[in-house]
Formats: sequence, C-alpha cells, structure tokens
Amino acid sequence: MIDNINKDEIINYYDNCQVDYEIVWHLKNNMCMHYGYWDKQTPNLRSALNNMNNRVAEYGGVKQGQLVLDAGCGVGGSSIFLAKNFKCKTIGITLSEKQVRTCSENALKNGVKDQCSFQSGNYLAMDFPDNYFDVVWAIESVCYAYNKIDFLKEAYRVLKPGGKVIIADFYTIELATGSKEKELVDKWTKTWAIKSYASINSMADDFREAGFTDCRQKDVTDHVLKSIKRLYQTFYAGVVCTYVGQLIGLRNRTQTLNTWSTYYQYVAHKKGLWKYMFYYGVKPF
Repeated sequence: MIDNINKDEIINYYDNCQVDYEIVWHLKNNMCMHYGYWDKQTPNLRSALNNMNNRVAEYGGVKQGQLVLDAGCGVGGSSIFLAKNFKCKTIGITLSEKQVRTCSENALKNGVKDQCSFQSGNYLAMDFPDNYFDVVWAIESVCYAYNKIDFLKEAYRVLKPGGKVIIADFYTIELATGSKEKELVDKWTKTWAIKSYASINSMADDFREAGFTDCRQKDVTDHVLKSIKRLYQTFYAGVVCTYVGQLIGLRNRTQTLNTWSTYYQYVAHKKGLWKYMFYYGVKPF
C-alpha cells in the first residue's frame, strides 16, 4: 500500500511549483493551496480561501479542542486555521520536507507553534497508533492516492471511535477508458502529478467499504466556479511567460505543465467532466 502513490513525482511538483502558488494564489499571505469557496458575501480570493476552510470545518462538525490530522497539509494553512479558530491541536503530514519547513515557519509567524506540528510522511502508511485522532482532514490531497480506499482505510485506523473524516476534492463523472473526455482529464491530472481522480460514485462506495457510517457527500462546484475562472484567466499570459522562462533556464518542464493545469481544469469543467465535492464519514463506536 505504501507504494500506492508516486512520492518522488509529487515532491518534485510541489517543491518546484510553490513559486507559482506564491505568484497566482498569494500563498505567502494566504497559506492555502486549494480552491476558494465563494458565496454572495465573499469579496475576494483571500476571503474565499479562508471560507473554504470554514465551510469544510462546518460540514465536518469540527469542535473546539479536537486533535486533527491534516493529511496532505501543504504549507500549513488549514492546520493554522483550525488552531486559531477552533483551538485544535493539529498534526500535519506532507511528503515534502520543504513544505514541513515552510509549515513550521508559518505556524511560528502566526503564534500557534505549540498547537501545530508538522512532519514528512505518507498518509497511506502512517506511524500514528490506532484510535488516535478526532478528525482526519484532507483538502485536495486524497486525489494523489492511486486507490482512494487505501487512504480511507488508513484514516479509519487512526480515527477514534466516533471520529470523522472530512474531504474536499475533485471527482469526475464516469469516464470511458480511451474516450476524448478521459484523455482531457488525464492531461489535467498529469500537470499536478496526480495519476487519476476518483469518480463521484466510486468514492461514495469506498467510504462504506472502508467501514464509515453516516456517510455524506455534497456538490459545491458552483461555489468554486470563481476559482476555476480565476485560474483560467492567468493561462494565456502565464503560458507565454513560462515557455520563455523555460527557454532561458528560469523555468522547468514541471512548472510549464503546472501552467497548463489552469487551462485543462477550466475546459474539463466547461464540458461537465468533474465536480468539486465534500465527503464526510464517521468511524462507528
């Protein structure tokens, strides 16, 4: 199971493309590597990114003082949000040592270093004991597991009875192997070092097979539409800059592929090939 993830490729992607998130997604200030959640009261990207954390916490019923595993923690934004707003203790894991260092720096800057710890690790095979966490939290990270049920089984193991897993991520409609639609989505996933997205229906089945009860799912695609469009609006200028940068040695192929992600995610959305979903499940007593 530990091999069920392309570790080196993922590390290479995030270590090389962190600069892109800093330029396009204001990463140094927002600390979020996920889509923003927009509603009528959301004035800007910073608010939308914070709102995504709020909405995921609300959907999962996060409570004050819980112990949370931030699985695929990026640069620590969700962990820091949970520590500040819910007084949670958090442990963030990521494959990238560079991200671990950035997470720790961000926690220190935000005054929550005693509540948040970070370490490198594979969320498919963790060192944590059974029945340890109140919440397993994963925003746009479960997509990296080849078989998503492997993540869910490991989340089930480390959760306390009554504990909850909360996921926000990309899921496709059923796509026929060899179809133009599947080819388009595969081009997109390749740009982010992802092997494939799960389908909406298969993920729901995986939750039940892993043993979770009170399973729920919610389509929130309309609320990330402005994020989809915002990324797409950066594509044409970005693709010119990235190719020129690659020619003169300031950019590399991984970063150029990342620029193309902004195009593919938009076109795939326009064709109705994917949804942005929340999932939730409870480990029974």
